[in-house]
Amino acid sequence: MNMLRQQNKYLRIIAECNFARPRVSNKQIIRFAQVSPASVTEMTRHLQLAGWVHRRRYTGVTLTTKGQALAGKLLERYRLCEVFLAQQLKLPLPQIPGQAWAMAATLTPETTTALTTFLDHPQTSPFGGSLNPTDILNDSEMTRLSEVAPDTTVIFHHYLETPDMVTYLEHLELPLGQPIHLIKQDPALNLLYIDWNDHDTVALDLAAADYIYTQASTE
Repeated sequence: MNMLRQQNKYLRIIAECNFARPRVSNKQIIRFAQVSPASVTEMTRHLQLAGWVHRRRYTGVTLTTKGQALAGKLLERYRLCEVFLAQQLKLPLPQIPGQAWAMAATLTPETTTALTTFLDHPQTSPFGGSLNPTDILNDSEMTRLSEVAPDTTVIFHHYLETPDMVTYLEHLELPLGQPIHLIKQDPALNLLYIDWNDHDTVALDLAAADYIYTQASTE
């Protein structure tokens, strides 16, 4: 069971970090799994042998079609638990990702169906991620905020919900689901500058912007 949970944890991380980018580096997996490089090498080799991922030396990892199908189901359960913890238990947002993953790891298909009905078939997580099975891994209309051109307005769609990211974006009061305007980037300071509505200009860490996903604005 422990190996299965580890496998699922890696598949979720790879799926989330592969979103709106061509592949996932070992460095990214190490960062989000908080494990050693050797552990990442061993687990990704295991996932490759099982047919869940493609590994290419020096360039990173991507999910196979089989891996995408499983990762989509894992993310659907995970985000369903996020909705439950936010709506029903009113947990502070930074506590939700870790608790949701622990909860999702024990859900049976029957419990998942019952929880979906209880929550009235939610469509998005508290962090903007889709619960629609056909959209969970669909990044065709998504652009990372770090790659948006200057002087462009985009919709802040969702973000990778690590506790640090949740706390950081809560502090900035960045409006999920609303238009934001990218003013400019300053790579020397590792910052980009945004504003929204009548809000003052905000400096946003460029590394954080790499995990903020946006859609084109119709405005």
